[in-house]
Amino acid sequence: MTELPIDESLWPSPPSDEEAEAALKALEEGPWPSHVSELRRTKYPIRLYGMGLAARATPWASSVANAPGIFAGVLSRVSHPWTRVNPPVFEDHERIIIPSAQVISTLILRELIRVSRQHGWGLFQFIGGTGDIVMNVDRDRIVEAAKEVRRVGLEVGGSGDVMRNSVACPGPLLCEYAIYDTLRGRDMTYECFVDWASYPQFPYKIKFKFSGCPLDCLKAQARADYVFVGTWRGAPSIDEERFGKWVEEGGDVEGLVRACPTGAIEWRGGELRIDGDKCVQCMECVKRAYPAISPGRERGIRVLVGGTIKSRNGPKLAKVLIPFIPIKDPMHPDDEIMKVFELLKDRVVPKWDEVGWRRERIGDVAIRLGWRRFVTEVAGLDPREVVREKPGEPYYMNGIPFFIMGEDEKKAYLEELRGSMKEWG
Repeated sequence: MTELPIDESLWPSPPSDEEAEAALKALEEGPWPSHVSELRRTKYPIRLYGMGLAARATPWASSVANAPGIFAGVLSRVSHPWTRVNPPVFEDHERIIIPSAQVISTLILRELIRVSRQHGWGLFQFIGGTGDIVMNVDRDRIVEAAKEVRRVGLEVGGSGDVMRNSVACPGPLLCEYAIYDTLRGRDMTYECFVDWASYPQFPYKIKFKFSGCPLDCLKAQARADYVFVGTWRGAPSIDEERFGKWVEEGGDVEGLVRACPTGAIEWRGGELRIDGDKCVQCMECVKRAYPAISPGRERGIRVLVGGTIKSRNGPKLAKVLIPFIPIKDPMHPDDEIMKVFELLKDRVVPKWDEVGWRRERIGDVAIRLGWRRFVTEVAGLDPREVVREKPGEPYYMNGIPFFIMGEDEKKAYLEELRGSMKEWG
C-alpha cells in the first residue's frame, strides 16, 4: 500500500464491497495459513483493509487520542477520507514494554489476551526489532487498558520522543557465544531509567541494544543509538584437547585457516596458532569449531554510538566510542555497565538534549559537529583513547567491515584514517 498525495484529486475512488471482498479472498487462497482468515476472527475492520488492498493505497490516516495519565505509548490512526467511511473508524494501539529477550510467561500472556479482548479487538502485534507488543484497544478504553497492563506488571510507553524499549539478545539464556549477561545489563539499566521511556523530553527517540558477542545478531550497530557489544582482547581461546577431537572427527582445518579474513590463523606441524594482533573478532573460527575455539579469556564490552535506520541524516552505522571495558564477572557486569550509563546520563544525553535539533538523533549530532568535537565536547573523552591502534588491517573501526572492501576502497579508507589520527594528535 502506498502513501497518498496531499492533492485530493489524486486520491483513489472507494472500491465496492465486492472488490474489497475479492481482494481479501485472494489472500486466503492456497495451502498456507492466511492472516486475513485470522483477522476475520477479531474485531479488526476487515472491510476497510480490503478497500485498501483493492485500491492499492493505505486506508489509514494519522490521528490523535486523548489519554490522560499516559504520556507515551499510544499510537492512533483513523480511516482515511478517501474511503468515504462514515462514521470514521478509529484504530488505537498501546505499546507495551516487555522483558529482556522478549521472554514472556504464559501467565502474563494470558492476562494480556484477556485485557485485549475486554478493552480492544483481541489483536496483538509482536515486534522483534523494538522488543515491544502493540495491542489494539478501543478509543474510549485506552486508560482502562493501560491500568490493566500495569496491574500485570508491565508498562505502557516507548513511543514518541522518548527512550524506546531497550533490547537484548538472549545472551546466556540461549547462546553459548555470550560474553556477558545481556539480560542482566538490559534489565538493570532500564529499571533505572524507565522515566525516559514514559515522558517525552528529548529532541527525538533513543534506543539501547545489548549484543552478547561481536556477531551482533541484533544488528544493534545499525539500529540503536547506544550499543553494548561483548568482545575480548587478544586471540580466541583454543582448547587443544577438544580441537584435536574436532580434527579427528573431520573438522576442516584448511577451511578454517582460509576463512579468517585477516590471515590471523596458522596451522603448522599439527598445531593451531591465532595471532591476537591480527584477530578482529569476526567470530568465524568460533562458529566453525566451538567449543574447541571460543571467545578469548580477557573479556569485556565495546560501546558504540550513533547507529540509526531512521533519522534526520538517514541510515548510518554506529561508531566506536569506548573500544574496550574489561569485565571482572561477565555474568554480573553491573558496575561496568552502570559506569557507562552514568557517562550517558550525566554527560552525553543532556548535551544531546541541549544542542540537538528537532528529530535529530545522537548520530546526527556527531555528523553535524564532527567526530572529534563530539568525542571531546559531548562525551568528554580523550580522542586518543577512542581510536584502537594496533598493527594489521583495522577490520572494526567506526563500524566499518574493512575486509569486505575492495582494494581501492581500502586504500582510500586507510588514508582518511591516518589523516584523522594525525589531526587528533
